[in-house]
Amino acid sequence: MTENLRRQWHTSTKILANDLHSQLKLGSTSSQLLDCATSDAVTSLSNKWFEKVEQLYNEPHRAYHNMSHVQDLLASLDLVLETHIEPSVEPKDTAIATIAAFFHDVIYNPKSSTNERDSANLFIDFVSELVNVIKTVSRHEQNARIDGDMSENETVTQLSSPKDSQTSESDMVFRIEQCIIATATHISCANQARQSNNKLLAAFLDSDMSILGRDRDRYNEYARSIRKEYEFVERSVYCEKRAKILFSFLPALKVVETVHAIPIDETSKSSSEKMKGVEENQNRCIYATEKGRELWEYQARENLRNEIDMLCKGLIPGEVDR
Repeated sequence: MTENLRRQWHTSTKILANDLHSQLKLGSTSSQLLDCATSDAVTSLSNKWFEKVEQLYNEPHRAYHNMSHVQDLLASLDLVLETHIEPSVEPKDTAIATIAAFFHDVIYNPKSSTNERDSANLFIDFVSELVNVIKTVSRHEQNARIDGDMSENETVTQLSSPKDSQTSESDMVFRIEQCIIATATHISCANQARQSNNKLLAAFLDSDMSILGRDRDRYNEYARSIRKEYEFVERSVYCEKRAKILFSFLPALKVVETVHAIPIDETSKSSSEKMKGVEENQNRCIYATEKGRELWEYQARENLRNEIDMLCKGLIPGEVDR
């Protein structure tokens, strides 16, 4: 798992480095942009930050919000992006979603209400370090090509102070930060993204919520893991608060009667038949993308209703099955 995630991280970091290099307007050609992204300094920084991110996701209090969740999110993204964004997924879009996946839960304290903002801030710290490395690499590359009539000091002065505001103008940085912050309010942000035709953000948020629509055993393991992360909360209080959070999804669940009428064990119907009528009520759906609704909507409704029922009885899904 780790090596595949590391590969995805490095590929996306190189794309971000090229984007930032271009935004800094350092006068490099396209081939020089590639040289910068693949330089030893950028690779070293990428390795350093991957290890830092991995270490944070491996914190002992994480039972669900760990690197396995990142891997699952990226796998779900592959499913959604393949059909949701036409005609094809641009490498930059893939890099945006990948980096956002790594950073969206990188800061996770169950007692904090600012995890998403704190995670976004750490991402900006990463970008700042990457920009500094890019400036240094560009300065060295241009000094190596310096004309004999220009002194080295003159070149350093010319390249050492590009406008900081140019970094904030990076479309990639903005969209990655947007994805991270939006995970604070998944369903509302996902539907806003759908309405504004922000397909990548909608796909990212749907993928982060894909666990809700997995098979019952997988969902129960997820529910048990969430309880473990909040084991400091007294059980009855946890059940009450957790049920209230899940119940807040219920407006999204109140769709056409044909959906509610389907028995849990009715397996003879196809996914499209089970979801008949949902397309007419997209604003009331959990998932904003057509692919997300096709893959996970029906099962997510059943899983949420089941957990709410159990929580009202003081039971935790997954615990009673162990």
